[in-house]
Amino acid sequence: MSRVSENSSVGAINYAVGKTKSRVEDLQMRGSTLKRITKPSDDPVGNIDLLAIRSQNIDAGQYLRNVNFANTQLSFTENVLGELTDILLKAKELAVGQASSIYNVEIRSGVAKEIHQLREQALSIANKRMGNRYLFAGQKILTRPFDKEGSYQGDTSKMFVEVNKDVLVPINLSGAEVFFTKPKAPVTRKQLEIQQGPDMELPDQGRNLASGENVEASDNSTSNIFDELRSLENALLTDNHEIIQGLLVNLDTSMDRVTTLRTEIGALTNTIANSETNIEKTKLLNESYKSKIEDADVTELFSDLQKEQTVLKAAYKASANLMNTNLMDFLR
Repeated sequence: MSRVSENSSVGAINYAVGKTKSRVEDLQMRGSTLKRITKPSDDPVGNIDLLAIRSQNIDAGQYLRNVNFANTQLSFTENVLGELTDILLKAKELAVGQASSIYNVEIRSGVAKEIHQLREQALSIANKRMGNRYLFAGQKILTRPFDKEGSYQGDTSKMFVEVNKDVLVPINLSGAEVFFTKPKAPVTRKQLEIQQGPDMELPDQGRNLASGENVEASDNSTSNIFDELRSLENALLTDNHEIIQGLLVNLDTSMDRVTTLRTEIGALTNTIANSETNIEKTKLLNESYKSKIEDADVTELFSDLQKEQTVLKAAYKASANLMNTNLMDFLR
């Protein structure tokens, strides 16, 4: 026959009361935070998901900061290109007006001064800065991209910003692609065959060349907006309307190039906007999933808390009755 000692009874009482108090404290903590998970041991699997969600939210916050920076940079660049377009349009209007031979030297001399001012404005635009960073210097953002003669000092590298996971967008334009006209690409024999057929008559300089070699001489010279405006100014000063007429094509090419770049900026802005929308949607989905994992069911929580408090009171009452017994109670 086993014997239950006083120490055994006291130990059992302490264990029961302590366990009940621990459950009550845990429920009270959940009630104060309204969270089902207050420590990793509450739900190890759910805690792993919570850590993943928090990591994604941290990344999303950085992506949104990148989005704001990219939008600011591209918007500022687009505004500057708009100013450059206005300058080119004004120069084109003046050139069209002076392309005929009906104007005299005095009038063209006055127009030349206006063209000179337009060139100075274009040079100022080429050296625009946002903060302390030059817009059109490539990655040499602290280097002045153009000197007074219009020579380019920057590079042609792009700066990329990650606006979403694995989504990189360029946020700058180099001065070379904005202000310089690309040289005409050489035409090959194969290209002419595609365009005209295999029986085409080749130019004299290309008839003996092997397939794939150039059959037309290419113009590798490059021009820039500053040279075009300077040439227009000189043509006005020398009263040469033929040169003015020839420069009209160059001005059209420059305007088309700037317009194309503005279109590309618009496409990049749309890409960034889509990325921002996707980030916001992902954040909402993450918050909903996080709530399902982490938040407590208030009704169930307070029901359990009330039940455990009742159990604790019963444990206190039972332990009080047991601890108040003495030797005389056993001798009766």
